[in-house]
Amino acid sequence: MFNSGTVKEDISSRTRAHPAPIAVNMALVGGGAACRILLQFLTTHSLRHLSIRILGIADPREDAPGVVYGRQLGIYTTCNFKDLFAISDLDLLIELTGRDEVLHEILQSKPAHLKVMDHLSAQLFWELIKLQEEKVQCERRLTHSNRLTSVGRMASYLAHEIRNPLVSIGGFASTLLNARDLPESLRPKAEIIVKEVRRLEMVLKSLRDYTRPLALNKKGGNFNKLVSRAYVALEHELRSSGVEMHLDLDSEMPDSLFDSDLILDALVTLARKLISFMASGQKIEIRTEVCWDSIGIYLQSQHCLISPETLENMFNPFSLSDAPQGGFDLAMCKKIINDHGGDVRITSTPKHGTIIIIELPVEVDL
Repeated sequence: MFNSGTVKEDISSRTRAHPAPIAVNMALVGGGAACRILLQFLTTHSLRHLSIRILGIADPREDAPGVVYGRQLGIYTTCNFKDLFAISDLDLLIELTGRDEVLHEILQSKPAHLKVMDHLSAQLFWELIKLQEEKVQCERRLTHSNRLTSVGRMASYLAHEIRNPLVSIGGFASTLLNARDLPESLRPKAEIIVKEVRRLEMVLKSLRDYTRPLALNKKGGNFNKLVSRAYVALEHELRSSGVEMHLDLDSEMPDSLFDSDLILDALVTLARKLISFMASGQKIEIRTEVCWDSIGIYLQSQHCLISPETLENMFNPFSLSDAPQGGFDLAMCKKIINDHGGDVRITSTPKHGTIIIIELPVEVDL
């Protein structure tokens, strides 16, 4: 077990003797959301007395968010934590899975010199990091909110100025279309006007919805049940596209407070977008995962690839390259998830296919 008192005294004495930061080589067991956030924190923050290097990450899931992020940073990853014991200069192992059986196995098999931080101590570490992350996210959301407020005012003005003449144009076109004496040669043109007016009205509505603050109606629910509802909503499209869907739901999923209708809409929209890139016969897996006070929902297709250019603009509401519904569908998904305090991102690599990663906090009704 990790002896915090001994390590504290050791570090304190070494700090007094050596003002320079002490090098600590660490490895992480558990590649979930906690691992990714810890990596992000350590790569963007400098500690005063410690110089920390992450030398390895162990998790049986190659697509775990921390493993994927660590691999991008060039960190050694493995499916078996015992492989980490071969790292000769390893000082500390942090167990991030939160599972007692994993911790017990580590303590039973680790080298004698290797210190281990258990998941309870790591959870305290996690809470401190989360507080810092929440501070940064609040600052970003405030900046984003101020920007959206300006865009919202402009959007309201444009919607008002455009909608009035648009209604008149649509009304006159519909009247012409229903006129008995309308020449047949003009009917297709009148139909185009009516159709395009409706499309522009949908664009204005999407712009207005995107720039307005969301009114969240949070109630107690379970994300596993939400994923099951999404599967039912997608059954018809799955059959027509020839795509198979499999669910892998974490049995330890706790209940949480969230707006089930909005999160369901976001989940279904994201799944539909992934399906639109897939071919008949391919498979999509939706997996849920609990990581302390947050959950992850992963939508993955091993054989589906999306180009970097498309990925770059996937959540851009004003992108012209990927905007079959006005460009606001995935932007609204991100807005819904962000307004719940979560995040969503998409990766696509030849080895792991395309993965949509949704992270949401677990909120308890106190």
